[in-house]
Amino acid sequence: MFHHFTRLVCCLTVLHFFVASQAPAIWAQEQAVSQSNHFQPDQLPPAKMLQLTEIERASGYIDLNETTFFVFDSSLYNLNPNHVVVTGEFRGWDQDMQDPDWTLTRSGQVPTIWTLAVPRSSTKAIRPSSPFKFRIDDGQWIDPHALAVNKQSGNLIYRMGEKPARLRAEMLGNGTISVSLDALPEVSDFDPADFRLTNAVGRDVPLQSFKAQGSTIGVLTPAEAIDRNRVYYLEYPAMNLRTLCRRDGWMRHLQSSKPLGAEVAEDGSQTTFRLFAPRATDVRLYLYEQAEDEKESKQLAMVRDEDGIWESSVDSDLHGIYYDFSVHGPSDPGNYFYETHPVRISDPYARVSVDSFGKCRVWRATKPATPLKNGRPAMEDVVAYEVHVEDFTLDLPVDEDIKGTFAAMTKTGLVNDSGAPVGFDHLKRLGVNVIHLMPVQEYLHYPDDVWQEAFADDPYMIKAGVHKSNYQWGYRTTHAFAIETRYRTKGTPHGAQRDQFRDMVQAFHDHDMAVIIDLVPNHTGENMDGRHYLFNFNAIDLPYYHRTDEDLNHIGPFGNEIKTEDRPMVQRWLIDQCKDLIAEFGIDGFRIDLAGQIDKASLIKLREALDPDVIIYGEPWIAPSDPDVAANPDWSWYKSDAPITYFQDGARNAFKGPTSDPTIKATDRGFAGGDASQRHNVQLAISNGFDDEVVPNRGINYLDIHDNWTLADQFATTDWDGRKGVDEGPYKVAAGLLMTSLGPIVVHGGTEMMRSKGLFPNQEVTKLLPDGMLVYHGKKDSYNLRNANLFLWQNAGIDPEKDPASHQYTNMINYWRGLIELRQSDHGRCLRVGTKPGDDYIQWILPANAHHLGYIIDASMMVLVNTANDDATFQNVALPAGKWRMVANDSVVDVNGVARGRDAILRGARLHDVTVPKTSLKIFVKD
Repeated sequence: MFHHFTRLVCCLTVLHFFVASQAPAIWAQEQAVSQSNHFQPDQLPPAKMLQLTEIERASGYIDLNETTFFVFDSSLYNLNPNHVVVTGEFRGWDQDMQDPDWTLTRSGQVPTIWTLAVPRSSTKAIRPSSPFKFRIDDGQWIDPHALAVNKQSGNLIYRMGEKPARLRAEMLGNGTISVSLDALPEVSDFDPADFRLTNAVGRDVPLQSFKAQGSTIGVLTPAEAIDRNRVYYLEYPAMNLRTLCRRDGWMRHLQSSKPLGAEVAEDGSQTTFRLFAPRATDVRLYLYEQAEDEKESKQLAMVRDEDGIWESSVDSDLHGIYYDFSVHGPSDPGNYFYETHPVRISDPYARVSVDSFGKCRVWRATKPATPLKNGRPAMEDVVAYEVHVEDFTLDLPVDEDIKGTFAAMTKTGLVNDSGAPVGFDHLKRLGVNVIHLMPVQEYLHYPDDVWQEAFADDPYMIKAGVHKSNYQWGYRTTHAFAIETRYRTKGTPHGAQRDQFRDMVQAFHDHDMAVIIDLVPNHTGENMDGRHYLFNFNAIDLPYYHRTDEDLNHIGPFGNEIKTEDRPMVQRWLIDQCKDLIAEFGIDGFRIDLAGQIDKASLIKLREALDPDVIIYGEPWIAPSDPDVAANPDWSWYKSDAPITYFQDGARNAFKGPTSDPTIKATDRGFAGGDASQRHNVQLAISNGFDDEVVPNRGINYLDIHDNWTLADQFATTDWDGRKGVDEGPYKVAAGLLMTSLGPIVVHGGTEMMRSKGLFPNQEVTKLLPDGMLVYHGKKDSYNLRNANLFLWQNAGIDPEKDPASHQYTNMINYWRGLIELRQSDHGRCLRVGTKPGDDYIQWILPANAHHLGYIIDASMMVLVNTANDDATFQNVALPAGKWRMVANDSVVDVNGVARGRDAILRGARLHDVTVPKTSLKIFVKD
């Protein structure tokens, strides 16, 4: 395995030389970021600074004196940042928060305004219609302001509606080239002599004819045959335009329905291998007896069909045999075939992969778990619990061979030293109905031998619990059809994890809990941490599977982006993995990471391909980096036209504040934490009534999630470290607001027990492996810090007699359990609404003090919230007729009623004065 890793490191070095020596210069390069260009950022004239209109500030830029000024007014967003950058298409959505070329400077005249000047004559000049976005402090993305007239798909747009002069070209299947010219004279005015066609090494290809097919489109016919598998560039010298001749015209029609991967016939008579590699000239299959074998036991030639499928069959049952491939082809830019990068690669459809860097293993299909006896919960009934297998199980009192594994997830009868149920029994008792597993498809871990040599004695890595192995959350999938190797029971063979995963799903199903998994189709493990590995897609056909720039390099802020649009077989790959996880394991749904980068048409097709009761939700925020995808309304989407349910960050921010580093408790912890300015947004969050939320099921509400600060740290009493104590009142208010909002809910696992990441402060640390650097970000992004994320099960139900100071853990778990039980009871039916209710469904109680908020839902549940630091009396509260019973106060939630207190029982059709203690809420239901 170390040898294979070393070869991949060498390939990375060869890659840089190859691209530098052969990739031609292009327009996009000429407009790219110049690291040597530094401008004085605050050049906006004083008079203009003071006269900026609200719309100009909301738009994020103004053009003045041949200069583009990016403008960020923090007062519009009720923020007080220490650092502001701008990123967008013009810098490849680069996420570097320290790049001085794109850092804004605070104005000395108006301290809330930050500016950056970009001369339009510079190499940094912004192309019209380019999307951009501001980021602050630790990387928080800022959504466009409501006043912005130039917003689209969650981004601001520079000079929206203007089209820059642009040349585009596509090779068609018949050997001609489709040409599109934007913002240029009509194509009927052109002839072949106006263009120049060259191949990858710069040789001119003679042109025969040009035929207009409309005002902006024409077809160019070369005088000699061109090879659509190769690289060509088309130029329009009169305007110094140059473009890659893309293969979309051919590839958008290329597809096959043949099964892919390794399939054993039901009777065991034959094993068939298939790989889709449309531009390969040769593919060879290698079989091995053992995973560690350096030499194959058999080499087989594969045969290509007309649709790009390479196939080979062996007349025997090869279940358990290991295999890989070599893929061969020309040495043009964008290609990583064996001739220039001699690495054997793995099967993207493999059911078993040996820890990403190893070989694949032939494996029969798994028999799925039986379905939930009462069916999957409807979207409006979802109370999902996001959990990472390793985080959840490492501290459990189980045998060492199952710590960190699927088997430990469902181990019953476990208790901590106080006798409180932990692990699986804790989840059963909590009452959630959906287990949302963070990634379980095979994902990138760096090899243990390389890792230990680098970090075995490193103090920081020891403290983080990552000195012996590379810990990850899993957002770096390498093999979408394989189940994560490291989650199998120790000592069991490669492939055993499939049955173990199925058994875990079955255990949850047996206790009426659906299971969904975190799908990670983008930023695959081949391009993470600045690396470029050749596991499968990169070597099989990088430009087919990924979005690329004009030099056929990856684009995107996270390493790579899968190209589902114009690629039926990539769209099929997305759909196939979902179907496979359902068919072979009984999975009930999916959370899609970076769903905003998947084109809308593919998500619609995915939704249609699965049963309507399959649960699907995902992230809407990060738009595609390809400007053609972002500009196409059939592909690009945001909340208002979302094809799936999306994470509603508007509700999150209103309830508990944004995810950036908080500094002031009163303003940085949302309405629950005392920010009265958020009351109206809380109303929108409760009703799922944001402008882009057509129905309550469109957005899924939440407080914190894996890549945010934990709620415990944001509501910490001291040093923003939840281990030192938590402000219990606002913490419970946030929970109550979430659990009494309409539509689906997702809870970050451990929030109910005030799980903290305070072990690691917000401090970036870099570490070195043989093939490059690694970055550790601390608690603001703890994806690679094992000990920062652990579930500390001793905190679950500590006996107050033994440790009175820790009584709040027990109380908080019970409080969340009570809220979940209330939500899922008959009384909570009014919250589980999937269709848009009438305008009078929620009756609002809005006292003059904006810290106070009340709401009566469907005349059957009333919530009174006080986020002030003193007690509040809600006066003359009018309730619908009937007997109203208090089921929640500042210390307990009990669906059967909270007996103590003078307000425990109220009678409808009367006016009541109800006192709510400081930073707390009360909930009443009508019997």
